[in-house]
Amino acid sequence: IVFEDNDIVIDCGANYGDLFLYFCFLKNSINYIAIEPGKDELETLKRNIKDLNQFDINSKIYNFALGNENKEARFYYSPIDADSSIIKPKNFSSTYRVMIKTLDTFFNEESLNNKKIKLLKLEAEGFEPEIIYGGKEAIKNIEYISADLGPERGLKKELTLPDVTNFLLTNNFKIKS
Repeated sequence: IVFEDNDIVIDCGANYGDLFLYFCFLKNSINYIAIEPGKDELETLKRNIKDLNQFDINSKIYNFALGNENKEARFYYSPIDADSSIIKPKNFSSTYRVMIKTLDTFFNEESLNNKKIKLLKLEAEGFEPEIIYGGKEAIKNIEYISADLGPERGLKKELTLPDVTNFLLTNNFKIKS
C-alpha cells in the first residue's frame, strides 16, 4: 500500500501503537485513528503518540471496542499474552466492562461517512467478524482492510478467516497478496 500525506488510517486493536510507529518511520503525515480497549495498552499508546510524533501525524485515540452492536460488554483482559478480547480466551488476568460501538456508528459520530479511508487494520483476537458485520456501510469508504484472522477466537481457537473473507468478497473487496 502506498500511503500519502493526509490519508486516513484506522488502527482497531492499536495496542501500543506499532502501526503508528511504522508511519513515523515512513515520515508520513497521515491521519491516524487508534481504537484500543485495553487499559495498560491505552496508556502506553498515548505516551508513544505524545513522545514519538515528530512528523505531524494527526492522531486521535479512542478507548472502546468495535463490534456488531452498540452496547456494553465484558472484556477479557490478557495483556501478558496479548489475547484480550470480547470473546473469552483460554487465559486472562481480569475482566472489566467496555463500551462497544459498530463501525457504522463510529463513522457517523466522527463524520467519516463521506471520507475515503485508506486502511482499516483489524486486530481483535477473534472478534474481527463482529467488527466487519458492524460496518456494512462504513466499509464502502475503505480502500484496504488488513486483518489478523488466525486461530484466536475463543476457547476453541477458531479461525475467523472464512467469515471475514467471505463477507468482504461479497462486498466487492479483493484479496491482495
